[in-house]
Amino acid sequence: MNSSDKRPIDVLIIGGFAPTTLTELEQMGTIYSPLTLLLSLSNKDSFQYSLPSVGPVALASYLRKHDIQAKVMDFYFDEVKSFDSDIIGISSTFLGIKNVIEISAIVRKENPSAIIILGGPISWSISPEILLREVPEIDYIVRGEGEQIFLELINTHCSKGNPHSVQGIAFREKDRIVETTLRVPLSFDNLPLPEWELMGIPCTERVPVLPIETSRGCPYNCVYCSEVTYWGKPVRYRSSTSVIEELLYNAEELGITTYRFTDSCFSAPTDRCEKLCDDIYTQLISNNTKINWSSYARIENLSQSLLEKMKRAGCIALDIGLEAGSTQVLRKMGRGYSRENAVQVAKAAREVGIITNFNIVVGFPGETEETVKETAEVINEAAPNTFTSFIFFLTPNTRVYTHLEEYGLNGAGLSWKHNTMTSEQAIEAMYRIAQNVSESTCFPAGEQLACGLSSIGYNKEQIEDFFKHIRTLSSNPNDCQALSQVKQVNDSFMKYW
Repeated sequence: MNSSDKRPIDVLIIGGFAPTTLTELEQMGTIYSPLTLLLSLSNKDSFQYSLPSVGPVALASYLRKHDIQAKVMDFYFDEVKSFDSDIIGISSTFLGIKNVIEISAIVRKENPSAIIILGGPISWSISPEILLREVPEIDYIVRGEGEQIFLELINTHCSKGNPHSVQGIAFREKDRIVETTLRVPLSFDNLPLPEWELMGIPCTERVPVLPIETSRGCPYNCVYCSEVTYWGKPVRYRSSTSVIEELLYNAEELGITTYRFTDSCFSAPTDRCEKLCDDIYTQLISNNTKINWSSYARIENLSQSLLEKMKRAGCIALDIGLEAGSTQVLRKMGRGYSRENAVQVAKAAREVGIITNFNIVVGFPGETEETVKETAEVINEAAPNTFTSFIFFLTPNTRVYTHLEEYGLNGAGLSWKHNTMTSEQAIEAMYRIAQNVSESTCFPAGEQLACGLSSIGYNKEQIEDFFKHIRTLSSNPNDCQALSQVKQVNDSFMKYW
């Protein structure tokens, strides 16, 4: 900062999980019937998972490293709120546009002179024109990875510089929207460790799980996904030494030993994942620093040997993208495995003792009644502990979006139609899949719940039994034993929701 400034600039980064109602889950294209049961047992009409977001903390930690006074607010968790900062960033990692509109309006009302900057995935999945039109309170949008862009934007604003010189932003200029050239991302190991103390962690009111990034970007390029365009290429990986340092600090200083690796694909490349798992085992677990974790993973990476190394390194659960049961649809999606591979992976994970959740996307172009049946068949054959259904989401910055005519697609978001299905038919198909699957529990974010239950002392067998009881109650809601067991687990965990 310039030494002539009267005082240092003050920055607030806002994030957090918004409370989600069952109606909103349905609108998001997700089946919610198991959550209906859990909420009714708790006399609640919405849930709010208290796992913190890494985005706001990572950004604030980076700004503090560069001598900027930065603090963090969880908008939906913190009871005391103050918006008196000079610059206020809104991280959209776990927010929809409705939440951004709500937060921005409150910030502007409470602090009319603040510069409001929006960042996170929503800045990539919705065009700047729409965002700046729908949310007039926003001054700037950060597009892509935020740390370096946010820092340069702050410095440019404070020095009264020209925002056109800042790469990776969008803003209004008279009657037009300016989008500057996208920025090349930073080396991952140049970023500081997240200062979780900025969020008041450790905190007994939060589930004792922390998210950790070991990479940014995805080595794949699925047709329907915007991860590649958001994070850029190549994928940037943290060194094993840096990851171990963060895990050890969190265990020794914060007392937290359960984690969700938030990498787009933690299991790739396989040799890197194997080394990291080996290092976690030899440097932490073998030295009496026990940790548990879950992550996203990809079917074609998950060999028996890698699964064994994951389990030895503390893996409790994996969130695995099945996406579809039809090999033909998988090829159209850009997925390089078959339904047989999916079945083999679920069996191998079961053998080594890892809980699995399969994610499926219903309604991608080429989806038909027959391919929907194939998806249900694969889930029954593979029998993961849980599966999560999503409706195909048509978003900008994806390959499918740039070839709409080729895919016969019209519409946007969760409202679309193509040559073989409409979004309304996809919703109906999603429910039929749930009705036709008997060997797996339909449960949104089953891997996340498994991780959370592990953090408060539940073992693998108890978590698996919980999901089985949920499945029993879906077909026999009067089963007293299943209801008693589910209520017991729910009572111990629902305070974090």
